[in-house]
Amino acid sequence: MNITQMNRALDALREKYSVSRSGKIVSGGTLETEAGQVTLLPWRVERRFVELRNIASNGTLEGISTLRFASITPGGGLEAQLMREFDLVAWIAGAPVTNVFASCATGGCAANVIAALKNGVKASIECSNKLPDGAEPIDRHEIIAARGVASDRCVDTQVPQSSLYLYGAEGESRYSDVDFELFGFSGEETGLVRAAFAVLSNPELGAAWNAAAGEAEKCVRAAFKSDRDRKAREC
Repeated sequence: MNITQMNRALDALREKYSVSRSGKIVSGGTLETEAGQVTLLPWRVERRFVELRNIASNGTLEGISTLRFASITPGGGLEAQLMREFDLVAWIAGAPVTNVFASCATGGCAANVIAALKNGVKASIECSNKLPDGAEPIDRHEIIAARGVASDRCVDTQVPQSSLYLYGAEGESRYSDVDFELFGFSGEETGLVRAAFAVLSNPELGAAWNAAAGEAEKCVRAAFKSDRDRKAREC
């Protein structure tokens, strides 16, 4: 991850759209501003999740009962994976997580969580970080309702698809640029730059994201405590 290039892209966006507030992305997905540090939640600016949230809140689905989320990555901390999924659950469903029951594998490599939300919706979260090094992350997020089902993946899609495939003498190459102003960055880098720009564009967003990150971290701690105690825990 090239943080220097990401901050150059962030400054270019600020200049293009006349955003006066300044800040710098630092390691760990954090934005440093004059007002303090902000925990970036890049999934909240990712189009597929924004659309899922819209579908969940605008009446397209009726009687939402369950969220089924899964995230499989090559390495990385299980805590960070769970934090992302807990925040997505609460943000998409529009209600905080109140209770969790979790089973976590020894060594912090996998977790299965059942969560209850304040609005009565239930969620299942599956995480693993045991994909081979260099593999593309695999995830899927589904909403199940009394009338309708929504997903961030196409029907019957098992793994994320790329926008362009190139087959040459040296093998297969894939390209998935998703932002016309941020060509050349990975999906993770693009998300962080866009999240940082969103915070700098909206002064109220930083405090909201810090609070949301705090709530998600509470759920992560409750999940690991549930695993140790073998009982449901409040977040």
